[in-house]
Amino acid sequence: MKEKTAAGVVFIGAGPGDAGLITVKGQQLLAEADLVLYAGSLVSPEVLNYTRNGAERVNSAGMKLEEQIDLMVSAVRQGKRVVRLHTGDPSIFGAVDEQMSALAAAGVWYEVIPGVSSAFAAAAALGIEFTLPEITQTLVLTRAGGRTPVPEAERLRELARHHSSLAIFLSTGMMATVVDELRAVGYPLETPAAVVYRASWPDQQVVRGTLADIVSRVEEAELTHQGIIIISPALKAERHTPSHLYSGFQNGNAPRAGMAIIGITRPSIQLGRRLNRHFPETHLFIPRRFMLGDEAGNPYIHGFQESIRQVLQGAFRLYDSLVCIMACGIAVRELGPLINNKHSDPGVVVMDPDGKFVVSLLSGHEGGANRLAVQIAALTGGQAVITTGSDNRGIPALDILARENGWNQHPKSRLAQVMAALVNDEPVALVRDRDLSLTTGVDDLPWAAVFDRWQDAVLAGYRRLVVVTCREIPAAFWDDAPVSVVYHPPALVLGVGCKYGMKADEIQTAINSTLSDNGLALESVFCLATIEDKAGEPGLITVCSTMDWEQRAFSREAIGDVPDLPNPSDKVHKVLGVKGVAEPAAMLAAGTDRLLVEKKKFAGVTVAVALRREAP
Repeated sequence: MKEKTAAGVVFIGAGPGDAGLITVKGQQLLAEADLVLYAGSLVSPEVLNYTRNGAERVNSAGMKLEEQIDLMVSAVRQGKRVVRLHTGDPSIFGAVDEQMSALAAAGVWYEVIPGVSSAFAAAAALGIEFTLPEITQTLVLTRAGGRTPVPEAERLRELARHHSSLAIFLSTGMMATVVDELRAVGYPLETPAAVVYRASWPDQQVVRGTLADIVSRVEEAELTHQGIIIISPALKAERHTPSHLYSGFQNGNAPRAGMAIIGITRPSIQLGRRLNRHFPETHLFIPRRFMLGDEAGNPYIHGFQESIRQVLQGAFRLYDSLVCIMACGIAVRELGPLINNKHSDPGVVVMDPDGKFVVSLLSGHEGGANRLAVQIAALTGGQAVITTGSDNRGIPALDILARENGWNQHPKSRLAQVMAALVNDEPVALVRDRDLSLTTGVDDLPWAAVFDRWQDAVLAGYRRLVVVTCREIPAAFWDDAPVSVVYHPPALVLGVGCKYGMKADEIQTAINSTLSDNGLALESVFCLATIEDKAGEPGLITVCSTMDWEQRAFSREAIGDVPDLPNPSDKVHKVLGVKGVAEPAAMLAAGTDRLLVEKKKFAGVTVAVALRREAP
């Protein structure tokens, strides 16, 4: 950096988008500039309003680096003050190093004014803190390797091994790759994930999900750029340990729970009281002036004096179901600013005071509003008004079936497109493992055909598939059937035996190898079974905790009662008095007398796999 002079170049971080997030110093220097070179659509036009009249403003979009340098150097040599305006903070993916090097070579003085990074604007949009006591204390700012490579030691999977908070820039269009990298180092499908598009801009959009569905949700939102991916333990909904500063004084926000009924007129309140009595532990909100004498002490009846907007918006944040006995227009206008997406919003039902029409207004499927509307209509003798296409056609919703049965959805699944095809009578084939026992709800969908293998469905000409399998899905599948949904039901039981003191990564490697060698999906594992003697092994406990698997331990007597083991071991019998651990434990936990994979031996670890008998 050259010695500071009156004329020179100032690199200013304009912040993530909101013009109010530029620093005071940045705003002051921007107001003094003679030439402002700004980064096109990445910088809010409102920021340029801070420039003085007569200042030259140049959009650098489409300009080569040499052209930008020539323009800045020429202006400085004419005695002008130049501002180079970058989005966010210049030091984070700001592409300023090349500019600073060129200015230094030309003998031009420059300085850098920091800005607010979109990583922090994204955290603000999500309402999270990156540094939570005992939860997460480290934030990694990075990007996925694509056309711009990253150092080998800084590949996403290497950084993700720490399981700290990740703010992943410039990678929204590679969401599937990000998920694959995280899964490769043991992140479970239930890991919360979020994408914040144009953080702090007026058109900001937040997409929340898990590694199981974030790809399809991002695709559904049609986000390909200008988004930042957040993977962090802070995204989990449960209450966190309070910081030392506020310990004992503040608590985290509770998740939504329960049902609220809101009435505002005497007839609607009468119906609200009836519903409040019928549905246990629901909360009724009515104007205080209409409360009866014995209702004042009822913990489930609340009198309010504030505006209906405050009541509705407060209930929207606290409850997972709302019954609004009022005009649809009131609910739409007052709740509109809070609506996020169908995956996170509560179910909202609107009905008239006579109960003639019960309208499922919001989150019909995942929020349960459709089901609630039908229940209420049966009580009032009214008509449930359901506008969801699949419900009107009598087609069960795949996402609801999956959630009710605990199926894990493959991140590349195209759920919205497949459901649309079913509603529009377009051919969709079901592929299911022959030996897999499934809920009867799957059979209620209008399948064009049913197959045991996805290859057979593709050969038959089907390109839209719903696959329910415990098998791994190869990359070639998505080339042959790009508009498909893949579910992995929790149906596999791992029987594991190990020497004392085996490390978690050694056990996990043995499990992964066994599953991979036999074409089985890690996502379909729900249980790890062993003998009681090994249940307290730290390595086994860590694996179950990391993968969110249930652990089942059986006594020596129960293990010894399993007959006809395929691979009995004299060595194990000498130590534990039983002929094996992995094979009998897997069969006992699965409730079956046969194995899907017989015992595989590794250094200090044995693994067997069984398929649970009952429908998952």
